Amino acid sequence: MPVFDPEVVHQCSLECLGLPKPQMFDAFARSLAEHYPGVLDFSQPWIYSIAGGALIQMKLYYASVTEYIMVWGTPIGSEGHSGRHFTGFWDTVIDGEMWYYGEGEFEKKVYKPGDRVYVGPGQARAMNFTNGVWAVEYARGFIPASVPFGIAEEIFVCWDLLTAAQTLSLYTDLVAQSFGRKYASVKPITDSISRAAYKLTRALIPAPEVSKIPQENIRWFQRNT
Repeated sequence: MPVFDPEVVHQCSLECLGLPKPQMFDAFARSLAEHYPGVLDFSQPWIYSIAGGALIQMKLYYASVTEYIMVWGTPIGSEGHSGRHFTGFWDTVIDGEMWYYGEGEFEKKVYKPGDRVYVGPGQARAMNFTNGVWAVEYARGFIPASVPFGIAEEIFVCWDLLTAAQTLSLYTDLVAQSFGRKYASVKPITDSISRAAYKLTRALIPAPEVSKIPQENIRWFQRNT
């Protein structure tokens, strides 16, 4: 049986509209946690997602073999192909604007804050996230079948092996948690897997960006080289 009701997820998404970022993201998750206590994980980091030609970042709050909940978005815009999956996706826009179209459609469909779009199993959409968009996504279906779509470009196009590894370790962590909640007999094992995967995810977080080099240091280097 599914854990989440897409209508509840949508209503919780609406409760964070208008809040500043990044507070709006956890505001959504806190609202959802009131309906599903003890299920969400607030501790996971933001990571890139590079799939179907689109570059976004995402924060997962829940994942299992058959469902996930995340907030995703980009502040600068992107576009690409949604992929054609065995999974259904419900996306509620919480900030910005996104444009979709399907095969045989000749006008774009525009989705703004509060709007929800559904892309079902076997369906696909062309996507444009304009100048930036943030959305809540709930997916239901056989999630592992979509994992190759989620990491193929990271490995073979962008050579971003770090993000691919983070994606796999983070998903492993959350899936282990979901099994542990469902099957008490294996919880000691799943807890160990979850802890190990979480440590790996944190270890793979990139180092902070190097701050801008002061001009006086540049001038010193130029004078002495």
